Amino acid sequence: MRGGLQMSLAKKLTELAPPAVGLPCGVGKTLKILNDEDRQALEAVMNAPVIRGGVSNRQIHEILLAEGYDIAFASVRVHRSKQCRCFVGKDSELRKAIRQKAKV
Repeated sequence: MRGGLQMSLAKKLTELAPPAVGLPCGVGKTLKILNDEDRQALEAVMNAPVIRGGVSNRQIHEILLAEGYDIAFASVRVHRSKQCRCFVGKDSELRKAIRQKAKV
């Protein structure tokens, strides 16, 4: 048990502020510079669930590297799971949608 004037874990957790979204991740940056056809194709594969027999993160990463895009494998994995800074943070599209829905 902790004593003294320390703040409780519950209070610390409830007072956490979501981090602000920084620059887009490597995949987010790439999506912004692609032509419409390529952007739509990459968005489609990134939004497809990772399932056995489906397109893997490794395959996506290898294609992007082969096309000359310098993107880390982790960026592909984290963006595809919607856990990168494009999706998480106080100014992310997800948070904006949640706030908008709460106002209704």
